[in-house]
Amino acid sequence: MDRQASKTLIGAFVAGAVVLVMAGILIFGGGKLMKHTVKCVLFFKGSLQGLNVGSAVLFRGVKIGSVSSITIETDINRLTYHIPVIVEIDLDKLHVRKGKKKEDFGVNLPALIERGLRAQLNMGSLVTGQLLIELGFHPDSPVELIGGENAYPEIPTIPSAIQRISDMLNTVPIGEVIERLMSAVGAVEKFLSSSELPKIMNTLKMTVEDIRKLVQNIDSRIGPLATRIDDTVKGYGELARNVDSRVGPLAADVEGALNDTRNLVRHVDDRIPTLAEDLEKSLKRAKEALTQARKTLVSAEGTIGKESPLVYQLDTTLKEIATMARSIRSLADYLERNPQVLLYGKGKPKRR
Repeated sequence: MDRQASKTLIGAFVAGAVVLVMAGILIFGGGKLMKHTVKCVLFFKGSLQGLNVGSAVLFRGVKIGSVSSITIETDINRLTYHIPVIVEIDLDKLHVRKGKKKEDFGVNLPALIERGLRAQLNMGSLVTGQLLIELGFHPDSPVELIGGENAYPEIPTIPSAIQRISDMLNTVPIGEVIERLMSAVGAVEKFLSSSELPKIMNTLKMTVEDIRKLVQNIDSRIGPLATRIDDTVKGYGELARNVDSRVGPLAADVEGALNDTRNLVRHVDDRIPTLAEDLEKSLKRAKEALTQARKTLVSAEGTIGKESPLVYQLDTTLKEIATMARSIRSLADYLERNPQVLLYGKGKPKRR
Protein backbone atom coordinates (compact mmCIF):
# COMPACT_ATOMS: atom_id res chain seq x y z
CA MET A 1 0.00 0.00 0.00
CA ASP A 2 1.08 3.57 -0.70
CA ARG A 3 1.86 5.69 2.30
CA GLN A 4 -0.78 8.36 3.08
CA ALA A 5 0.47 11.97 2.85
CA SER A 6 0.99 13.69 6.16
CA LYS A 7 -1.59 16.38 6.80
CA THR A 8 0.81 18.17 9.05
CA LEU A 9 3.40 18.41 6.29
CA ILE A 10 0.84 19.67 3.79
CA GLY A 11 -0.39 22.31 6.26
CA ALA A 12 3.14 23.48 6.93
CA PHE A 13 3.84 23.69 3.20
CA VAL A 14 0.71 25.81 2.58
CA ALA A 15 1.48 28.10 5.52
CA GLY A 16 5.03 28.63 4.26
CA ALA A 17 3.76 29.45 0.79
CA VAL A 18 1.37 32.05 2.19
CA VAL A 19 4.16 33.64 4.21
CA LEU A 20 6.41 33.79 1.15
CA VAL A 21 3.64 35.39 -0.92
CA MET A 22 3.01 38.06 1.76
CA ALA A 23 6.72 38.75 2.08
CA GLY A 24 7.04 39.11 -1.68
CA ILE A 25 4.16 41.56 -1.77
CA LEU A 26 5.69 43.65 1.01
CA ILE A 27 9.16 43.57 -0.53
CA PHE A 28 8.36 44.05 -4.21
CA GLY A 29 5.34 46.28 -3.58
CA GLY A 30 7.39 48.71 -1.51
CA GLY A 31 5.10 48.29 1.46
CA LYS A 32 2.22 50.07 -0.29
CA LEU A 33 -0.36 47.90 1.39
CA MET A 34 0.70 49.29 4.76
CA LYS A 35 0.80 52.93 3.65
CA HIS A 36 -1.89 55.51 4.39
CA THR A 37 -2.11 57.62 1.23
CA VAL A 38 -4.41 60.10 -0.50
CA LYS A 39 -4.60 60.86 -4.21
CA CYS A 40 -4.98 64.34 -5.71
CA VAL A 41 -5.19 65.57 -9.29
CA LEU A 42 -3.09 68.38 -10.83
CA PHE A 43 -3.41 70.21 -14.14
CA PHE A 44 -0.28 71.91 -15.47
CA LYS A 45 -0.05 74.37 -18.35
CA GLY A 46 2.59 73.75 -20.96
CA SER A 47 4.71 70.73 -21.76
CA LEU A 48 5.14 67.91 -19.25
CA GLN A 49 8.23 66.47 -20.96
CA GLY A 50 10.46 65.07 -18.24
CA LEU A 51 7.61 64.24 -15.83
CA ASN A 52 6.99 60.50 -15.57
CA VAL A 53 5.04 58.07 -13.43
CA GLY A 54 7.07 57.66 -10.25
CA SER A 55 8.44 61.25 -10.29
CA ALA A 56 8.82 62.65 -6.80
CA VAL A 57 6.38 64.98 -5.09
CA LEU A 58 8.23 67.27 -2.66
CA PHE A 59 7.25 69.76 -0.01
CA ARG A 60 10.14 72.19 0.58
CA GLY A 61 12.60 69.51 -0.53
CA VAL A 62 11.08 66.65 1.50
CA LYS A 63 9.59 63.78 -0.52
CA ILE A 64 5.97 63.20 0.53
CA GLY A 65 4.69 61.23 -2.47
CA SER A 66 5.02 60.39 -6.13
CA VAL A 67 3.23 60.61 -9.47
CA SER A 68 0.96 57.61 -9.94
CA SER A 69 -0.73 58.40 -13.26
CA ILE A 70 -0.46 60.74 -16.29
CA THR A 71 -3.24 60.65 -18.87
CA ILE A 72 -4.69 62.83 -21.60
CA GLU A 73 -8.37 63.80 -21.71
CA THR A 74 -9.71 65.27 -24.96
CA ASP A 75 -13.08 66.90 -25.58
CA ILE A 76 -13.97 66.28 -29.26
CA ASN A 77 -16.89 68.71 -29.26
CA ARG A 78 -14.92 71.64 -27.77
CA LEU A 79 -11.58 70.63 -29.31
CA THR A 80 -9.86 71.02 -25.94
CA TYR A 81 -7.64 68.72 -23.96
CA HIS A 82 -6.30 68.43 -20.43
CA ILE A 83 -3.53 66.30 -18.92
CA PRO A 84 -4.55 65.25 -15.40
CA VAL A 85 -1.59 64.25 -13.27
CA ILE A 86 -2.58 62.00 -10.38
CA VAL A 87 -0.24 62.20 -7.39
CA GLU A 88 -0.25 59.93 -4.36
CA ILE A 89 0.66 61.66 -1.08
CA ASP A 90 1.90 59.65 1.87
CA LEU A 91 -0.06 60.90 4.88
CA ASP A 92 2.47 59.32 7.23
CA LYS A 93 4.91 62.01 6.04
CA LEU A 94 2.42 64.89 5.84
CA HIS A 95 0.55 65.65 9.04
CA VAL A 96 -2.13 68.29 9.42
CA ARG A 97 -2.74 69.48 12.97
CA LYS A 98 -5.02 71.97 14.69
CA GLY A 99 -3.35 72.58 17.99
CA LYS A 100 -2.59 69.12 19.42
CA LYS A 101 -5.32 67.39 17.42
CA LYS A 102 -4.37 65.55 14.23
CA GLU A 103 -6.64 66.32 11.28
CA ASP A 104 -7.30 64.58 7.96
CA PHE A 105 -5.39 66.07 4.99
CA GLY A 106 -8.25 65.58 2.54
CA VAL A 107 -10.79 67.28 4.80
CA ASN A 108 -8.50 70.29 5.37
CA LEU A 109 -7.34 70.55 1.73
CA PRO A 110 -9.79 73.42 0.84
CA ALA A 111 -8.52 75.46 3.80
CA LEU A 112 -4.90 74.81 2.79
CA ILE A 113 -5.68 75.88 -0.80
CA GLU A 114 -7.33 79.05 0.48
CA ARG A 115 -4.16 79.85 2.41
CA GLY A 116 -1.97 79.42 -0.68
CA LEU A 117 -1.19 75.72 -1.21
CA ARG A 118 -0.03 75.36 -4.84
CA ALA A 119 1.80 72.78 -6.99
CA GLN A 120 4.66 73.71 -9.32
CA LEU A 121 6.91 71.86 -11.77
CA ASN A 122 10.63 72.14 -11.04
CA MET A 123 13.74 70.76 -12.68
CA GLY A 124 15.02 67.72 -10.80
CA SER A 125 18.15 67.19 -12.91
CA LEU A 126 19.73 69.48 -15.47
CA VAL A 127 21.56 66.52 -17.05
CA THR A 128 18.59 64.19 -17.62
CA GLY A 129 15.88 66.89 -17.76
CA GLN A 130 13.86 64.98 -15.16
CA LEU A 131 10.99 67.02 -13.66
CA LEU A 132 9.45 66.79 -10.21
CA ILE A 133 6.47 68.37 -8.46
CA GLU A 134 7.01 70.85 -5.63
CA LEU A 135 4.20 71.72 -3.20
CA GLY A 136 4.37 75.02 -1.33
CA PHE A 137 2.42 78.01 -0.10
CA HIS A 138 2.06 80.97 -2.48
CA PRO A 139 -0.74 83.13 -0.99
CA ASP A 140 -0.32 85.89 -3.61
CA SER A 141 -1.08 83.57 -6.54
CA PRO A 142 -4.66 83.14 -7.87
CA VAL A 143 -6.63 79.93 -7.49
CA GLU A 144 -7.18 78.41 -10.96
CA LEU A 145 -9.07 75.10 -10.95
CA ILE A 146 -9.85 73.08 -14.08
CA GLY A 147 -12.46 70.87 -12.43
CA GLY A 148 -14.06 68.20 -14.57
CA GLU A 149 -15.19 64.70 -13.76
CA ASN A 150 -12.40 63.59 -11.45
CA ALA A 151 -12.70 61.34 -8.44
CA TYR A 152 -9.84 63.07 -6.65
CA PRO A 153 -9.55 66.55 -5.06
CA GLU A 154 -7.72 69.09 -7.21
CA ILE A 155 -4.72 71.14 -6.09
CA PRO A 156 -4.24 74.37 -8.11
CA THR A 157 -0.95 74.87 -9.95
CA ILE A 158 1.23 77.84 -10.80
CA PRO A 159 3.70 78.22 -13.72
CA SER A 160 7.26 77.14 -13.08
CA ALA A 161 10.24 79.43 -13.61
CA ILE A 162 11.02 77.58 -16.86
CA GLN A 163 7.43 78.02 -18.02
CA ARG A 164 7.50 81.76 -17.27
CA ILE A 165 10.75 82.16 -19.21
CA SER A 166 9.28 80.18 -22.11
CA ASP A 167 6.15 82.35 -22.14
CA MET A 168 8.29 85.47 -22.11
CA LEU A 169 10.39 84.21 -25.03
CA ASN A 170 7.23 83.42 -26.97
CA THR A 171 6.17 87.06 -26.73
CA VAL A 172 9.54 88.36 -27.97
CA PRO A 173 9.59 89.11 -31.74
CA ILE A 174 12.68 87.03 -32.54
CA GLY A 175 12.62 87.92 -36.25
CA GLU A 176 12.54 91.65 -35.56
CA VAL A 177 15.33 91.37 -32.96
CA ILE A 178 17.54 89.41 -35.36
CA GLU A 179 16.84 91.89 -38.16
CA ARG A 180 17.83 94.83 -35.95
CA LEU A 181 20.92 92.99 -34.75
CA MET A 182 22.00 92.27 -38.33
CA SER A 183 21.37 95.91 -39.24
CA ALA A 184 23.55 97.05 -36.32
CA VAL A 185 26.31 94.63 -37.31
CA GLY A 186 26.13 95.89 -40.90
CA ALA A 187 26.40 99.50 -39.74
CA VAL A 188 29.46 98.66 -37.61
CA GLU A 189 31.06 96.81 -40.51
CA LYS A 190 30.37 99.72 -42.85
CA PHE A 191 31.92 102.14 -40.35
CA LEU A 192 35.04 99.99 -39.93
CA SER A 193 35.53 99.73 -43.69
CA SER A 194 34.98 103.45 -44.28
CA SER A 195 37.82 105.52 -45.74
CA GLU A 196 37.13 108.25 -43.18
CA LEU A 197 38.10 106.00 -40.27
CA PRO A 198 41.87 106.87 -40.39
CA LYS A 199 41.03 110.60 -40.38
CA ILE A 200 38.68 110.11 -37.46
CA MET A 201 41.30 108.17 -35.51
CA ASN A 202 43.92 110.87 -36.25
CA THR A 203 41.53 113.60 -35.09
CA LEU A 204 40.76 111.60 -31.96
CA LYS A 205 44.47 111.17 -31.26
CA MET A 206 45.08 114.94 -31.60
CA THR A 207 42.13 115.65 -29.33
CA VAL A 208 43.52 113.32 -26.68
CA GLU A 209 46.92 115.04 -26.89
CA ASP A 210 45.31 118.48 -26.54
CA ILE A 211 43.39 117.29 -23.49
CA ARG A 212 46.62 115.91 -21.99
CA LYS A 213 48.35 119.28 -22.51
CA LEU A 214 45.41 121.11 -20.97
CA VAL A 215 45.51 118.86 -17.93
CA GLN A 216 49.25 119.42 -17.51
CA ASN A 217 48.75 123.19 -17.78
CA ILE A 218 46.01 123.08 -15.17
CA ASP A 219 48.22 120.99 -12.88
CA SER A 220 51.01 123.57 -13.17
CA ARG A 221 48.62 126.35 -12.08
CA ILE A 222 46.88 124.57 -9.27
CA GLY A 223 49.81 125.10 -6.86
CA PRO A 224 49.95 128.94 -7.08
CA LEU A 225 46.16 129.12 -7.10
CA ALA A 226 45.99 127.05 -3.92
CA THR A 227 48.60 129.35 -2.31
CA ARG A 228 46.53 132.43 -3.18
CA ILE A 229 43.43 130.81 -1.79
CA ASP A 230 45.26 130.05 1.46
CA ASP A 231 46.44 133.68 1.72
CA THR A 232 42.89 134.91 1.07
CA VAL A 233 41.51 132.61 3.74
CA LYS A 234 44.12 133.84 6.23
CA GLY A 235 43.20 137.48 5.42
CA TYR A 236 39.53 136.76 6.04
CA GLY A 237 40.47 135.08 9.30
CA GLU A 238 42.37 138.16 10.50
CA LEU A 239 39.48 140.41 9.44
CA ALA A 240 37.03 138.22 11.35
CA ARG A 241 39.19 138.35 14.48
CA ASN A 242 39.45 142.16 14.18
CA VAL A 243 35.69 142.47 13.80
CA ASP A 244 35.15 140.17 16.80
CA SER A 245 37.45 142.34 18.92
CA ARG A 246 35.38 145.44 18.12
CA VAL A 247 31.95 143.91 18.36
CA GLY A 248 32.12 143.68 22.17
CA PRO A 249 32.60 147.44 22.91
CA LEU A 250 30.12 148.37 20.18
CA ALA A 251 27.55 146.05 21.65
CA ALA A 252 28.15 147.59 25.10
CA ASP A 253 27.57 151.11 23.70
CA VAL A 254 24.41 150.02 21.90
CA GLU A 255 23.10 148.35 25.05
CA GLY A 256 23.79 151.55 27.09
CA ALA A 257 21.94 153.67 24.53
CA LEU A 258 19.01 151.29 24.64
CA ASN A 259 18.90 151.46 28.44
CA ASP A 260 18.88 155.29 28.34
CA THR A 261 16.09 155.24 25.76
CA ARG A 262 14.05 152.86 27.92
CA ASN A 263 14.49 155.14 30.98
CA LEU A 264 13.44 158.19 28.93
CA VAL A 265 10.34 156.45 27.60
CA ARG A 266 9.36 155.33 31.11
CA HIS A 267 9.81 158.93 32.39
CA VAL A 268 7.64 160.31 29.58
CA ASP A 269 5.04 157.59 30.15
CA ASP A 270 4.91 158.57 33.84
CA ARG A 271 4.16 162.21 32.94
CA ILE A 272 1.61 161.63 30.22
CA PRO A 273 -1.26 160.63 32.58
CA THR A 274 -0.74 163.77 34.72
CA LEU A 275 -0.65 166.02 31.65
CA ALA A 276 -3.70 164.36 30.17
CA GLU A 277 -5.56 164.77 33.47
CA ASP A 278 -4.72 168.53 33.59
CA LEU A 279 -5.86 168.99 30.01
CA GLU A 280 -9.08 167.12 30.76
CA LYS A 281 -9.78 169.43 33.74
CA SER A 282 -9.12 172.52 31.61
CA LEU A 283 -11.46 171.18 28.95
CA LYS A 284 -14.21 170.60 31.53
CA ARG A 285 -13.81 174.14 32.85
CA ALA A 286 -14.00 175.56 29.35
CA LYS A 287 -17.17 173.57 28.71
CA GLU A 288 -18.67 174.90 31.92
CA ALA A 289 -17.77 178.47 30.93
CA LEU A 290 -19.29 177.93 27.50
CA THR A 291 -22.49 176.58 29.03
CA GLN A 292 -22.73 179.53 31.43
CA ALA A 293 -22.09 181.96 28.57
CA ARG A 294 -24.87 180.42 26.53
CA LYS A 295 -27.25 180.72 29.46
CA THR A 296 -26.26 184.36 29.89
CA LEU A 297 -26.77 184.97 26.17
CA VAL A 298 -30.20 183.39 26.25
CA SER A 299 -31.24 185.56 29.21
CA ALA A 300 -29.81 188.67 27.54
CA GLU A 301 -31.54 188.02 24.23
CA GLY A 302 -34.86 188.88 25.91
CA THR A 303 -33.79 192.45 26.62
CA ILE A 304 -31.09 193.10 24.05
CA GLY A 305 -31.64 193.06 20.29
CA LYS A 306 -29.92 190.83 17.88
CA GLU A 307 -28.08 193.70 16.23
CA SER A 308 -26.64 195.16 19.44
CA PRO A 309 -22.82 195.30 20.01
CA LEU A 310 -23.13 193.31 23.20
CA VAL A 311 -24.74 190.37 21.43
CA TYR A 312 -22.09 190.51 18.72
CA GLN A 313 -19.22 190.51 21.29
CA LEU A 314 -20.77 187.66 23.21
CA ASP A 315 -21.14 185.62 20.03
CA THR A 316 -17.52 186.30 19.11
CA THR A 317 -16.33 185.34 22.59
CA LEU A 318 -18.27 182.10 22.51
CA LYS A 319 -16.76 181.15 19.12
CA GLU A 320 -13.25 181.86 20.44
CA ILE A 321 -13.94 179.74 23.51
CA ALA A 322 -15.19 176.88 21.31
CA THR A 323 -12.08 177.19 19.10
CA MET A 324 -9.87 177.16 22.19
CA ALA A 325 -11.62 173.99 23.45
CA ARG A 326 -11.06 172.23 20.14
CA SER A 327 -7.40 173.29 20.16
CA ILE A 328 -6.94 172.00 23.69
CA ARG A 329 -8.54 168.67 22.72
CA SER A 330 -6.33 168.40 19.61
CA LEU A 331 -3.24 169.22 21.69
CA ALA A 332 -4.14 166.54 24.24
CA ASP A 333 -4.65 163.94 21.50
CA TYR A 334 -1.38 164.90 19.78
CA LEU A 335 0.60 164.73 23.05
CA GLU A 336 -0.93 161.34 23.79
CA ARG A 337 0.20 159.98 20.40
CA ASN A 338 3.59 161.78 20.38
CA PRO A 339 4.92 162.12 23.95
CA GLN A 340 8.44 162.74 22.65
CA VAL A 341 7.35 166.25 21.61
CA LEU A 342 7.64 167.33 25.27
CA LEU A 343 11.41 166.48 25.05
CA TYR A 344 12.45 167.32 21.50
CA GLY A 345 9.74 169.70 20.31
CA LYS A 346 7.85 169.40 17.06
CA GLY A 347 10.96 168.86 14.96
CA LYS A 348 12.72 165.43 14.56
CA PRO A 349 15.02 164.41 17.42
CA LYS A 350 18.69 164.82 16.75
CA ARG A 351 20.60 161.56 16.47
CA ARG A 352 23.91 161.06 18.21
